[in-house]
Amino acid sequence: MKVFTIFLYTMAFSFFHAEHIAEYSYQLIDNHLNLRFVIEKAEVDHFKFNSDCDVKHMTALCLTKYLNKKTQVKVNGKTVEFKLNDSYTEKDHLVINLSAQLTSSSVKELIISNNCFYEFNPKFKNRILLDVGQFQKSYLLTEANAIIHLN
Repeated sequence: MKVFTIFLYTMAFSFFHAEHIAEYSYQLIDNHLNLRFVIEKAEVDHFKFNSDCDVKHMTALCLTKYLNKKTQVKVNGKTVEFKLNDSYTEKDHLVINLSAQLTSSSVKELIISNNCFYEFNPKFKNRILLDVGQFQKSYLLTEANAIIHLN
């Protein structure tokens, strides 16, 4: 009976999909801050990027530039810039792995300002998952509430 209940639960919720949301998973490993960015591929295809970057052919590179432009991450008062590691698609989602080298593995203050995709959809949401030293929590950012400041 328990297996049947789990099966029904899985089947029922697999048809519901959160739209207009991107996920940013930050993880600190030694003195590297890793970011795993996930967004629905169809969502990206519908955005009208006004840039000189060919999003259709260089999606990961263009989105990395966009993320660095629209997101500001400060660790201990120093701005962090992420570099592209790799990217792939998984179940109709684009996954981009980025990393940044920090000067220290001790994080006393973390500020994340995320203004991604609001110009395309003001109701867009950005889910932030943190596993950065003492900061282990998730946040849901919106256009009206786009900053996390932890210390």
